Amino acid sequence: MDYFNNTMKHFVLFLLFVYLNSFGQSKHFSNLSYGKSSQQVLDLYIPDGNLKKLPVVILLHGGAWSMGGLEYTAKHAQDICNKGFVVANVDYRYVSDKIAAKDLLEDIKLAVSYVSDLSKKYGYNKNGYHVVGISAGAHLALLYGYSGKNVKSITALCAPSRLDSPEALEFIIKNGHLDIIEKLAGAKLNPNGDNMAFVAISPFNNISDVPTLLIHGNADPLVNLRQSQNLYAALKSKGVESKFVIREGKGHDVGMNSPDTEIENIKDITEWIIQHNK
Repeated sequence: MDYFNNTMKHFVLFLLFVYLNSFGQSKHFSNLSYGKSSQQVLDLYIPDGNLKKLPVVILLHGGAWSMGGLEYTAKHAQDICNKGFVVANVDYRYVSDKIAAKDLLEDIKLAVSYVSDLSKKYGYNKNGYHVVGISAGAHLALLYGYSGKNVKSITALCAPSRLDSPEALEFIIKNGHLDIIEKLAGAKLNPNGDNMAFVAISPFNNISDVPTLLIHGNADPLVNLRQSQNLYAALKSKGVESKFVIREGKGHDVGMNSPDTEIENIKDITEWIIQHNK
């Protein structure tokens, strides 16, 4: 009897091992060009199996709109894919004197269109995607998502959401980032007048009825927690389905670089997406 029980135990463990390892298998296509710029590229992660009902995620990295690339979010893309999601990890151009927020949004639009076109080849959904972003990518995820084009849900981690507020502008100037924000807005800050270009690039001022998950660390030294607190309050006041998760003691990475907290974030992100993948 002991021999039988041990044999069955080992057999069950073997099946569990096979299941867990097969679940994590996926195809990964690197540096797919969706535009003419060297930065207009994306990595596509596709899990094995029937893809027709799986959520499709557009993932946007951070980097203050002026640095970084796909390497910033590669692990997160793979981790989300391993949960059974199609993921496009999207790079975009840096801001400059000639490239502003409107151009970055055009990059995302082109990337989404490209991912949609590839659905014919790989068999996943053509329409209705979920946009996830971190830091500057979260800002772009909100702006693009609130445009209401082909977006089922938004997840924004440590998002700069109101770049026109006096508090935010004071913080931006203090940290030496005003030049970047002016390039993003495509306009110089006017200390004594209106700054409609800064209003236009603030998700807080562009809210639409797209379900929104906000995740923010309460020890974030770069984007104050109040940015997400105020956006969440505005979403609730407008009746937009939303959720706000505060990561205690976490900084600007929202714990994405800590294994335990990354697991929590991925869980919250994927559960939110599944809830709204209708």
